[in-house]
Amino acid sequence: MGSTRVGITTGWEQGNVVPGWFLIYTVKACVEAVEKAGGIPLLLPVVNDPEIRRETLNNIDALIAAGEVLSVKRNVLKGNQAKDLESQNPLRFANERDYLLGALERNMPVLGICRGHQVLNVVCGGTMYLDDIHLRPENSGIVHQQGSRPPAETIHKVEMDGILARLTGKGEAMVNSFHRQAVMEPPPGFAVVARAPDGIVEAMASLEHDFVLGVQFHPEVLQESFWLELFRELVNAGARYSQTGNTD
Repeated sequence: MGSTRVGITTGWEQGNVVPGWFLIYTVKACVEAVEKAGGIPLLLPVVNDPEIRRETLNNIDALIAAGEVLSVKRNVLKGNQAKDLESQNPLRFANERDYLLGALERNMPVLGICRGHQVLNVVCGGTMYLDDIHLRPENSGIVHQQGSRPPAETIHKVEMDGILARLTGKGEAMVNSFHRQAVMEPPPGFAVVARAPDGIVEAMASLEHDFVLGVQFHPEVLQESFWLELFRELVNAGARYSQTGNTD
C-alpha cells in the first residue's frame, strides 16, 4: 500500500433516507477503486466554513470530485426550477468548487466523475446543456439516463482519444450513464477526449496540468479492468505531486 492520500468529495442528503437525519455520503465503489489502485481514500466533508475546505487540501495528494446518486434532477424535467448545478445544491456546490479550484491552483491531480466532471467544467469556465439532453435533435436515440438499471451495466458507446485512450488502451468502450445535463463546451485549456455517438462530451482533460481528467460516466463501477487505470494514474500523479510539493 502506498502513501498517496486521495480526497473524495461527498454529497449531503437532507433527511429523505432516514427522516430527520442529514447524511454525508459518497459511492462506496469510488473508495474501493482508490484502495485497489494503491491509494489511501479520504472522504472530504461538506462543511460550512471555506477556511476548513482550504485547510483540508493540505492533507491530501489528489482529489476526486465524485458523482451524485441520491439527488434525481427532477428540476431538469419539470422545468420550473433553477437548473444550474449551484442552485440544485448550493452547499455541495460551494464545497466542490473550493476543493476543485484549490486543487487546480496547487497543480494537484484531479479526477471528476459524473457530477464532478460537470462541476469541474463549470468552475473552470465551461458551458452546460441545462435542459434534458435527450430532447436534443442530435440525440438520435442515445440513452444517457439508465435509471434503475444496475450501475455496472453499460448503455452506450464512447469514442476515446488522448489521455483516456492511452490509459485504457482503447479507442472505444461501452459505458454506463446517469445524467440528463452535459458539458456543452469545455473550459479554456481543456481538450475533449471522449464523445458519445450523439456528440455529447463524455470526457475532457486539462492541457495545462499534470493530471486533470473529467469523465461523464462512472468508471468506478464498470467491470472491465482497464477502467482501474484511471485511478492508478490519479494515485501515481498524486505521488508525483507529493514528492515535488508543487503548488504552482
